[in-house]
Amino acid sequence: MQASTLCGLCPLPGDLLFLLYDMERDVEPAYKPGPLDSNRPFGSQVTVADIIAKQRRVERQDKPTVEGVSFDRSAANVFQQYCNSALAFSIKRGGICCGTVGEDNIVRVEFVYEPPQQGSQDELVFERGTPQEAQCDFLAGVLGLRKVGWVFCQANKERDWIVSSSEIQAMAAMQDEMGPKSVTVLVTWDANDHGGNVHFEAFQCSEQAVQLCKDGWFVPETEPSGISKMQNPKEPKVEQAVIVASKQGRRQLDNDWFLCACAILDHAGPLLTSFPVENRLIPQGASALRDHLRKHSSLPYSSRLADLHLLLWLAGQPNLDQGDMLALVEAVRDKAELMEEYKVIIDSIAGV
Repeated sequence: MQASTLCGLCPLPGDLLFLLYDMERDVEPAYKPGPLDSNRPFGSQVTVADIIAKQRRVERQDKPTVEGVSFDRSAANVFQQYCNSALAFSIKRGGICCGTVGEDNIVRVEFVYEPPQQGSQDELVFERGTPQEAQCDFLAGVLGLRKVGWVFCQANKERDWIVSSSEIQAMAAMQDEMGPKSVTVLVTWDANDHGGNVHFEAFQCSEQAVQLCKDGWFVPETEPSGISKMQNPKEPKVEQAVIVASKQGRRQLDNDWFLCACAILDHAGPLLTSFPVENRLIPQGASALRDHLRKHSSLPYSSRLADLHLLLWLAGQPNLDQGDMLALVEAVRDKAELMEEYKVIIDSIAGV
């Protein structure tokens, strides 16, 4: 039956009407599932447990896992002097801290290895896993030292936050790599009416921040800020990805929420720091070795070599292999008399 209008069909209550189209139609569904229920079957209910499962509750960590950080005065001074005098805090610079964790639960930093790196005002990228870093690990290990954290300076620019989201993520990655008792030392320039002062602070990030970073909850930042954007890596469409304590769900957090401040101290360590540091603008070489040996000529020969920057440079010389370096570092560690042939080799490298 054909009719020009619907009324012409004279439909009765309860009649079914079917529409016939001579083209293919895309019909929008009357209901679109949301991110919290996209995979649930029709008719099922969303429970509080379902919502919580797609969110992460973030707790503030009250205390760091260490009692404090003690930085060798000379090592700290050598690092901050370069950031201040050579770089004028214009870009970021960093290094890997080697030291020990004592029975008193205090991290003692004795040496800072500065790997090849690229720094700008906002970014700092280390070149990791190099043969030089492996050699540094070996030499430090013979001396009873290991990686206990890292240190970096921030560029001298105006900011209203302590660390950025990318810095929090770098802290978390270092802590995940080096263990729960590793630390981050932050070096900044504090300007005042008399010019300014260099300021050292020590932190750990919370254990939960380490896990969140490892699981991919941090969203990479486009511009440095004191806020970290978060998302559930398995449910990225969930708007309120994290819940902070008793507050409502949210998608971003203040970076301070992840920080645990550590007491910072200083001490006089057993190592020298007068040899130029690796991977800087200041060159290392035979003349630097000669100056170093002359400067410490009053010390026993093995004690004159008690500079890990110097030992790391010597390890790269063709005159000395890994076995020779082991003998040298053991003599430094034990403060033992160095074999005469090693003195001759080192003096010949120095040109004395």
